[in-house]
Amino acid sequence: MDKFYLVTFQNTHEAIKAEREALKKNVRVIVVPTPTHITKSCGISLKTDEKNIKSIIKLIELQNINVKKIYLVDGESINPMTIGLN
Repeated sequence: MDKFYLVTFQNTHEAIKAEREALKKNVRVIVVPTPTHITKSCGISLKTDEKNIKSIIKLIELQNINVKKIYLVDGESINPMTIGLN
């Protein structure tokens, strides 16, 4: 997965809630440590691919999950997405 999305959260509770809801809907996510150079607010993030990012965003909006930011990671490049979340 050279190009992927990283969903960061305000706290661990929201990250676990997002993972649980994604698994219920069969949306592929992987729990990964949050790189400290991105944010220090929560130690875990969700990693997903291009195929699943729209489903994750929809799930976040429908379930009212508090997300800090979503990043597109492409090789060495890490860029925040500009989307209308919460």
